Amino acid sequence: MVHRPFIRKAINNIFFRFIYETERHSGIGELLEILGSIINGFALPMKEEHKLFLARALVPLHKPKPIAMYHQQLSYCIAQFVEKDYKLADTVIRGLLKYWPVTNCQKEVLFLGELEEVLEATQAAEFQRCMVPLFRQVARCLNSSHFQVRGDLSN
Repeated sequence: MVHRPFIRKAINNIFFRFIYETERHSGIGELLEILGSIINGFALPMKEEHKLFLARALVPLHKPKPIAMYHQQLSYCIAQFVEKDYKLADTVIRGLLKYWPVTNCQKEVLFLGELEEVLEATQAAEFQRCMVPLFRQVARCLNSSHFQVRGDLSN
């Protein structure tokens, strides 16, 4: 119990260094796998520091180019947060839209899959908060020249 704040800060620092400085992904997937188990055990109501960790550390992990190397684990962690507290769906969806790839179609396909998972756990009130920017992005995807991006939306 005494070491939790230290461990939390260390994990934050690793993620921040990765996102904003190095983009070397050694161990990020494994760390996210461990975090998935920890997030699964969070008590409700969720502490504010856990919500901040989602917004400040996990959501920005969508920014780096090598996201494909750890996206499955990241997506699981994000889904765990939304399943624990559906009110976090707006934060997650807006975060995905903020880091939405412009020129990387493979990354865009990953984002669409994750968005689908998050939307499945989203309540109507949360959906209505982010509906307009979300539909704008979906419209851009429908106009994409990449067959996988368009195909994911039509399924």
